[in-house]
Amino acid sequence: MKTKFTLSFLLLLGILNCSCKKSKDIDEYYVKYEVNSTTVYFGEKLSVTISNEKNSNTTLLIDAKIPWETVVGPVKKGFIATMGVVKEGSATNQLRLSTQISVSKNNGPFALKKIDDSNTPRNTAQISYTIDF
Repeated sequence: MKTKFTLSFLLLLGILNCSCKKSKDIDEYYVKYEVNSTTVYFGEKLSVTISNEKNSNTTLLIDAKIPWETVVGPVKKGFIATMGVVKEGSATNQLRLSTQISVSKNNGPFALKKIDDSNTPRNTAQISYTIDF
């Protein structure tokens, strides 16, 4: 009788253990986009295009020389985070752009995943990162 009870208990425990496995697809990620720029000119604008949580692009107009960031999400593993920055108006050789993408998994701290930081003057910047962790 004790053997049957023990076997039944172990069988029930095994069934419950198998059904409680977590799916890896439930992880949620948040993407933080950041732009920093320097220039000698006042009033310059930057056009920033980012991929959003709906897998489409959002374009925003921001002020140069003012640090900017935004967070999108939740997104899933495999999401391709992209950001493009273009100086509005005529090109100059005085604009320096720094861009970066950071990712947070399941509301954890943001981890820097991609950075494009250059001291070379430029009027555009492109950066992307595919979530793979």
